[in-house]
Amino acid sequence: METRLRLLFLACASVALGGCASLHWPWHHKAPTEPVAGTSTTGQTADATPPTVIEPEVERRQIKVPHIKAHNLELGAYYGEISIEDFGTSRLFGFRADYHVTEDIFFEGTYGQAKGGETSYELLNGNVQLLTEAERRFTYYDLSLGYNFLPGEVFIGKNLAMTSALYMIGGIGAVKFAGDQNFSVDFGAGYRILPTDWLAIHVDMKDLVFRTSIFGVNQLKNNLQGFIGATVFF
Repeated sequence: METRLRLLFLACASVALGGCASLHWPWHHKAPTEPVAGTSTTGQTADATPPTVIEPEVERRQIKVPHIKAHNLELGAYYGEISIEDFGTSRLFGFRADYHVTEDIFFEGTYGQAKGGETSYELLNGNVQLLTEAERRFTYYDLSLGYNFLPGEVFIGKNLAMTSALYMIGGIGAVKFAGDQNFSVDFGAGYRILPTDWLAIHVDMKDLVFRTSIFGVNQLKNNLQGFIGATVFF
């Protein structure tokens, strides 16, 4: 009996020692080894060729900014039509001079001429003539103040841009018509385009107002005019 117990004890002890030999204790754990210099874990070498940088090919536009002459003085002429109240619509031509005080404010002086037509009374009564040929000459001059309230650019196609401005204008002057000279007031608006640094194209609409007593009664007359002109900067 005692011999059997010894054999059983030895068998259990051998099994226990064999299991302990297969265990790995924390203090027996080895630190991971670092990669050798010149090698990579991904298998790529250190001297690999860098990627090629693609340079964008953008065509640069040549932009020319117009520069108005330093003196800010415009001189030119204009041509259009004027509706002389009671005397029909006539061709109009004149001269203008602008002086730019600032980028937004300018003074303008104009001189214009037209010729009054026949009134409806003259047309209906045949040979009746209320005015002579000299008296039908319509002449005016005025001095006005202008304000550029919408400066910008106008585009023609894809490659052409021109400086432009929409402006308001108003002033005082005098009108000589029917053998008499009267004080006048003018007001309106215009549009200016600069095709080049020294040339400007104007399109204007104005109302020329004055009092006259041609028909024996002092009346206020409105004379609408529209014209196009060109000026040169000096």
